Amino acid sequence: MLTKQPDLAATISTRICHDLISPIGAISNGLELLEMANTPHSPELDLIAQSVINANAKIRYLRIAFGDAAANPEDTREILAEYYSNPRLKLVWAITQPLEQTTLKLLFLLLLCAEKINPLGGSLHVSQTTRGIELQIKGQDLCIDDYWDFSAHRFHPQNGPSYIQFNLVQSHLDIQQIKLCLTHTPQEVVMTITPS
Repeated sequence: MLTKQPDLAATISTRICHDLISPIGAISNGLELLEMANTPHSPELDLIAQSVINANAKIRYLRIAFGDAAANPEDTREILAEYYSNPRLKLVWAITQPLEQTTLKLLFLLLLCAEKINPLGGSLHVSQTTRGIELQIKGQDLCIDDYWDFSAHRFHPQNGPSYIQFNLVQSHLDIQQIKLCLTHTPQEVVMTITPS
């Protein structure tokens, strides 16, 4: 009887995120105790508090993108709202139904790809259409040519840790036999994922 091999990279990522959440939670608790003790507000404490919020949002996001965590629709919207709180890149998540863990992981990885494709900022819109799940990227000077092989209809292999999401997306598409259709103009890229 064949058994499914564990995804070691996802398991390691989940473990790292789990181990990092505890000290970040401890810092957050310490800030709450300082507030209860009527410690005067200062720019330094405000910076620490905002850094804790940002770190917590990033870890929750990365745990889904690189780990093996799942999330219900409410948690998904909360995680995305926290992660995309920077006005440089606005996200509209128009999916309300529950998604399988593998589909949610793929979308979170694609959103990380979109950040690289759209380095100057703009908007991201994720929705369910009759063709599949669609990710629309709008912005100025989108650099899709650096990442997408139009002749092979797949992402170019990328080097370096800040580009690993492109390799993981392509591996996920190949393993799950999912098609990624891409259309683009200089100011818009639309990616649609559909089962083969």
